[in-house]
Amino acid sequence: MTLYINRQKSGFIFKAFFLFVAVLFVSGLTVGCSSTKHLEKQRTAKELFDNALEAQIGERLLDAEAEYKKLMEEYPFSPFAVKAQLKIADLYFSREENDSAAAYYTNFVALHPSHPDAAYALFQKGMSLFKSVLGVDRDQTSTRKALFAFEDLRRDYKGSAYDEKAIELMAFLRRRLADRELYVAHFYFKNKKYKGALVRFGDILKLYPEVGLNPETLFYVGESYRKLGETASARETYRSLVDEYSDNAFAARARKALKRLGPESTE
Repeated sequence: MTLYINRQKSGFIFKAFFLFVAVLFVSGLTVGCSSTKHLEKQRTAKELFDNALEAQIGERLLDAEAEYKKLMEEYPFSPFAVKAQLKIADLYFSREENDSAAAYYTNFVALHPSHPDAAYALFQKGMSLFKSVLGVDRDQTSTRKALFAFEDLRRDYKGSAYDEKAIELMAFLRRRLADRELYVAHFYFKNKKYKGALVRFGDILKLYPEVGLNPETLFYVGESYRKLGETASARETYRSLVDEYSDNAFAARARKALKRLGPESTE
């Protein structure tokens, strides 16, 4: 009887020991698989990026976009996902999908402001918006957004490689906004809404004094005053134009307008 019980205990102990060893073995496999899976994940992320880059170089842009987006979806914390976000923005830019490009560049700068390519992304955001700039007779929302992007670039990334080009583009954009104001001001003037015209002409002088429109603007400020019967203000404006821009064609027109108004004593 005692021998039978001892055998039972021995069998139980053996089974327990076997189960313990089996658990350790399975645990080891799980840890090993987890580690291997992690390594495979990194390789897979790199493989996706390399495949996408190869497709992009080969101008298979839709394939490249799909691979980059798959990479970002499956491995959002991989360093390759950061690169993929910028590459997708470049893809949209090359296809002139300007709104989408600007959105991706914006997100890149917001998420990675210290990244070595952040200044590039902000410049490209400005360029995406710049490509959507319309004529003076159309809405200028993209013009303003592009200007803001280049202003942000020069403020947040001083001395970047894009500074000089940004300054040049900002000058163009400010001139476009001023031309838009002049277009609207002339519309008011032609439709005999002289008070509205004065407001618009005044905005040009106040907001865009450096773009080269001051002589024309001053002349039409004088004309608007004259049309409203405010002769003294018209005369003062014409004189300012003649004094400050004596060689300009609009200064010559202002001199003629002053002659037509006659001497001040006759007012």
